[in-house]
Amino acid sequence: MTDAVLMDLADGVATITLNRPEALNTFNYDLMHGLGQAYQDCDANDEVRCVIVTGAGKAFCAGADLSGGGDTFDSSNREDISSCPLSMQAWEVRKPVIAACNGHAVGVGLGIATQCDIRIVAEEGKYGYLQNRRGVVADFGVSYVLPRLLGFEKAFELLVRAERLTGQQVREYGLASRCVPASKVLSVAQEIARDIAVNCAPLISGLHKSLLWQGLSSSLAEAVNRESVALNHSMRKPDALEGGVAYFEKRSPNWKASVNQDWPTGLDL
Repeated sequence: MTDAVLMDLADGVATITLNRPEALNTFNYDLMHGLGQAYQDCDANDEVRCVIVTGAGKAFCAGADLSGGGDTFDSSNREDISSCPLSMQAWEVRKPVIAACNGHAVGVGLGIATQCDIRIVAEEGKYGYLQNRRGVVADFGVSYVLPRLLGFEKAFELLVRAERLTGQQVREYGLASRCVPASKVLSVAQEIARDIAVNCAPLISGLHKSLLWQGLSSSLAEAVNRESVALNHSMRKPDALEGGVAYFEKRSPNWKASVNQDWPTGLDL
């Protein structure tokens, strides 16, 4: 992994830190490579039960690295650029991923956060999909995710008008579940992540995440079929008994099933 992205694991929670504070964590090749690798490592490690993505310093990710000047977006001779350039996207990680936007998240930075399952933003931060004001199309799958998350009209205004938003406005749009002072963003994310890591069954968290993301493009019948298969799979695991027993005995559950060892085979989840 590159120095542009750091990862720490404690008590089942992996914290991925975008680590270019001197450049406001602007997105470059090293950050792209490191973040994708960090997601892959989190998915493959069953000790990881929840993931937090945050930024070092005062920003989450203040967009693309523009140090190349006018050549930054010059791709006139290429047709192979993916709008989702990470080796693994956040929605593919079979663990909950929380974006702790401790400061500015604009352009690609807000795209990184949009791929996550939960977003917490800072009151003091500036946010926005500003690409339409820079002459390029927004990336990281936001044209797919936003209308499903917010509805067409809100998504249209966010992408086409491309205005800069405050943290509170992001919350009012419904793009973030929480808006708190910057100094509290990470601690709020940690509280949520630790609760998931301790009290929620890892395999079931992964199955629920997969069902929700796949459901965005599924018919009702397809979604119910996947849900039924996942339900039957989960009921055959010892965790189905452990959850009830732990509740009755007023103790933390001792989960046994894991994403990598017990993921259902032969099912598109």
